[in-house]
Amino acid sequence: HKDGGFLTLLLQDDNKGLQVEYDGSWVNVDPIPGTLVVNIGELLELASNGYLRATVHRVVTPPAGVERISVPFFFSARLDATIPLLTLPEELAAEARGPASDPDNPLFRDVGTNVLKSRLRSHPDVARRHYADLRETRASPG
Repeated sequence: HKDGGFLTLLLQDDNKGLQVEYDGSWVNVDPIPGTLVVNIGELLELASNGYLRATVHRVVTPPAGVERISVPFFFSARLDATIPLLTLPEELAAEARGPASDPDNPLFRDVGTNVLKSRLRSHPDVARRHYADLRETRASPG
C-alpha cells in the first residue's frame, strides 16, 4: 500500500519486517539504529506532480515468538484542504512524471476525498455495509 498523507516517519525496533517495492520486487528495509524511515505519501506525490513518488510498502509478519514494534508519525493536511501544485525548479520539473495512474487508486487533490477513498479501500467490509453507494460512485481526480 501507499500512505495517503504527505510524509510518514517511521521509528523501527531491531526486528526486520518492513519491505518496499522496487522494480517489481519486494526489498527489505533493514532497521538502522538511530535512524527513521521516511516514506513519501500520495499527497506529496500529487503536490510534486510525480517528481516524488509515494512509497509502496508492506510489513511481513515476524516469525512466531518475535515481536516487531514500530512507531509511525503521519504528516497530512486538513480534510477540507486542496493540495497545491508545487512550483519546482526547471531541472526538477523536467523529471516530473505526473502522479501515478492507477484506476483502482485514483489520487485526488481534495484531501477529504483522498482520506475517504483510503478508508473505504482499507475497510471493504465496512464500506460494503455502510457506504455501498459511495463505493459505486467513481469520482474523477482533480
